[in-house]
Amino acid sequence: MKLINGIKKISKKNILEKIGKINKMKKKDVIIFLITFIITNIIFIPYLKGHYATDTYNIANIGYHNYAINWSLKDGRVCMAIIGLLAGKINMSIKMYVFMTLFLALIISNLSVILLYKIIKKYKQPKNLIHEILLIIISYITIFNFMYIENMHFVESIVMAASVFLFMISANIIVEKPKDYFYKSLLLTIIAIICYQGTLGMFFTFTFLFTILKNKNNVKNIFIDFLCCFIIASISVVLNILTVSLVGKILNVKQTRLGKISYIFFNIKVIIITFPKIIRYTCGLFPKDVLFLVLSVLTIMIGIYQLKNMEKKNIFYKYMAVLIITMGASSIIFIMTLSSFSTGRLRNPLGALVGILFLLIYSETDLLEKLNVISIITYCVFSIFIILNIINNESLMLQHKVVNKLEMEEIKELDDYISKYEEENNIKVKKIVRIPVFNEKEKGFCPGVKNKTSFTHNALKTSWASDGIINFYTNRNMETIKITDEEIEKYKEISDGQEEYECIDDILYVKVYAY
Repeated sequence: MKLINGIKKISKKNILEKIGKINKMKKKDVIIFLITFIITNIIFIPYLKGHYATDTYNIANIGYHNYAINWSLKDGRVCMAIIGLLAGKINMSIKMYVFMTLFLALIISNLSVILLYKIIKKYKQPKNLIHEILLIIISYITIFNFMYIENMHFVESIVMAASVFLFMISANIIVEKPKDYFYKSLLLTIIAIICYQGTLGMFFTFTFLFTILKNKNNVKNIFIDFLCCFIIASISVVLNILTVSLVGKILNVKQTRLGKISYIFFNIKVIIITFPKIIRYTCGLFPKDVLFLVLSVLTIMIGIYQLKNMEKKNIFYKYMAVLIITMGASSIIFIMTLSSFSTGRLRNPLGALVGILFLLIYSETDLLEKLNVISIITYCVFSIFIILNIINNESLMLQHKVVNKLEMEEIKELDDYISKYEEENNIKVKKIVRIPVFNEKEKGFCPGVKNKTSFTHNALKTSWASDGIINFYTNRNMETIKITDEEIEKYKEISDGQEEYECIDDILYVKVYAY
């Protein structure tokens, strides 16, 4: 009896201790989340104060319902379509819509940081507070990388962030293998893809990193996990393609994002040929050649580390495998389509690459725990990369804010021109016609901006947003009409060709340079 009571007391004590430890861990995670979230909000102040991407003008112009059905749903982004329809239902202002989607995206993204930090901790516990902070920082730049900043540019930021979060959970499930892991991972991956297909590469990246950290040198288990990831991704992609096709038939709309099966080999050829350029120029979202230089120095340091620590088997091979797989993952989405080929939002793994490599280095080596020449150089590279990442992200957001201001000023001039034309000719301008101008892409951006990206497109000069921005700032609600190539040629014959826009009869003709 005494023995039984003793066991009960011990069991009760152990349970209370475990509960105490869990509560401590939860409090710690909450504190880390709050700190990273506050830092993130400070970084994203330019956007949180209000901004408009070119696509946002389109939403304001055609309405939430129309955009949800004919854009989001047509492209298979069911979750975004639902969000758009809800925003329309409660009559949310476009300004609040932009703020709320971004704010929620930042919350989800910081949850991704905490989740990544906790997953890596399973494979290697930090030795002290400094190493713990280091792991949090590495996890942070892996999620908030220089490509991810473009994800935060659009109202779709919320579903983009959700997809990355879900892909990470799904990858962890594959590697940890709880009961019914295949079906759980498949379900999460399907949801992630219907949120946003463009971040699919992160699923492969996370799976490969996690399986290497768990299985160490067990090539068989690593191969099985990655094969499982490939099968789940393939099933999810096929289901999404079928959804897109079905929606297209129901709505009687033509799908422009999805390529044909026969294009796959051509797409792969384009991917291989252009990849060196992508690495150098990083879609205009990071200083030219910096990523290449960082990767080169990092690779050399790991090579030297391996030579000096031959007892640590396969470190260099693991490093190269992660490097190659992550690079490949950054182009996986383009095998089916080359749509938006040079955009950062579809190349998240490339932006996360340095962070992913540092997570491997942190977990598999003691390079970041020592104080020698190799460690100092590695820390310097890491510090420079973080600083550049923050400065670059701020620069892109501030450039975009400048563009928003220039757009407003240009639309004001346009509105004054239309009002004067209407008064002088006693006519009401009711329609907009976009005149495409080829081989002059530079004019699609505001003059004086440094980076030529989606951040700096002049909405007035784009085929998808020119009518939206005009109606948004002038409140004219003009109808957009399409004209034939023959009618475009006739217009060019009667126009002097010097003006960026002009009114003829009740039509406003606007030249556009980006498509």
